Amino acid sequence: MKPKTKLQKQVVELSKHLPPLTEAQRTYPYEHLFKKTGYYWKKGEVWCQCCGCVDEVLKPLLAVSIGVGTHICPQCGASLELEHWNQSNRRYSNENRIYSIIQPYKGWMVIRSFDVQRNNTKGNDTRLFMSEIYQNWISEDGKEVILGKKYTRSPFHFYWIYNSEMDVKFHNYKASGYYEMHDVFDVSGNYFYPTIRVTPILKRNGWMNKLLNLNVSVVDVIRQLLSNPVAETMVKTGQLSVFRHMLLKKQYTIPYAHALNICNRNGYKIEDASMWFDYMDMLVYFNLDTHNSRYVCPQDLKAEHDKLVKRKRRIESKRKLEERLKEASQWEKEYKKEKGRFFGLCINTEDIVITVLQSVSEFVEEAEIMHHCVYSNQYFKKKDSLILSAKDKEGKHLETVELNLATMQIIQSRGVCNKNTEYHNRIIGLVKQHIGLIRKKVAS
Repeated sequence: MKPKTKLQKQVVELSKHLPPLTEAQRTYPYEHLFKKTGYYWKKGEVWCQCCGCVDEVLKPLLAVSIGVGTHICPQCGASLELEHWNQSNRRYSNENRIYSIIQPYKGWMVIRSFDVQRNNTKGNDTRLFMSEIYQNWISEDGKEVILGKKYTRSPFHFYWIYNSEMDVKFHNYKASGYYEMHDVFDVSGNYFYPTIRVTPILKRNGWMNKLLNLNVSVVDVIRQLLSNPVAETMVKTGQLSVFRHMLLKKQYTIPYAHALNICNRNGYKIEDASMWFDYMDMLVYFNLDTHNSRYVCPQDLKAEHDKLVKRKRRIESKRKLEERLKEASQWEKEYKKEKGRFFGLCINTEDIVITVLQSVSEFVEEAEIMHHCVYSNQYFKKKDSLILSAKDKEGKHLETVELNLATMQIIQSRGVCNKNTEYHNRIIGLVKQHIGLIRKKVAS
């Protein structure tokens, strides 16, 4: 796209005068980004991927397969890690990396990205290739302009058109219901040249090279440090987990700023921002004081977080139970009309008592205790289903039994979480023994 705004036109003009790469910047990717590999062929040849030399080595195939030893290339002197080459019909090997250099230029921060390739064909010297493919320019107030070469892509291929001119581009993440395309101009996964120079303003606002290790877009890092005082504060106070959380969520204002100030005053570093913000939400849920360092700066964040989670789960479970019991009350009359004749039915032995569920509220309680779907799947509405509960003499729930009244067959008998208990066969046997009693109830 042709530059339209004043900012875009300025960047296009500045880009023409960027200094060429230094020798160190040119050689770095070939020396550090590609493995020094020697491909081992069955007949005892080692194919050096650093220079293309083919040398003979006296080393058994098994030793290579289990990763024993290295080989010094006689031509380039590289210490090669031997790998078995199991593609005997293929005589070429191509690798590429996206390599970025961060530098200042005329008050702008520039991230220059290059497609770097190492191509090998057996019998020929290694061919090294580098082409600049795009540039991310960031102004002093955090605005971004992208310049890039043309490319073609689909779900099945991606090619840069290296001989094209750079023009204005935009971030272009795309997704559909069938496939996902990454953002071509996102530098997050690139390899970076270790020597990084920045503008005085970015340095003043807290830039540190370790910000590259946050696994977020370095463009977002730079833009926020240049334009967002909150980001600057998070970095300068060492709350890097909070800064990363902010970037990942795309939320550039921080909730609980007062609590973060308390953390900073107490020298408390938040190691897991996602968990800490969840924890703060639960402090508010329980009306606990978020201005108190005792709560805001827990010594063991995970333990305190998990404690509140369990407490909240109990409250929510109780609330849901009350809602279900209230909901169940509207079905009581109909259930009693359908199954009332079976109320009071009891199958009793020395250690097992089996009774019919006598209300929809009992369905709710049975489902809560046994952790199954006897209530949520509305078994109380099924005209041909009779639901019985088997307990021991102390009243502990053992299994829930479903009997089909039309066929007089036991459909299922389930313990906690739908698992069978040691009483399973006895419970089924007891119900079968008393089918005659149930038939009489049906006929009554």
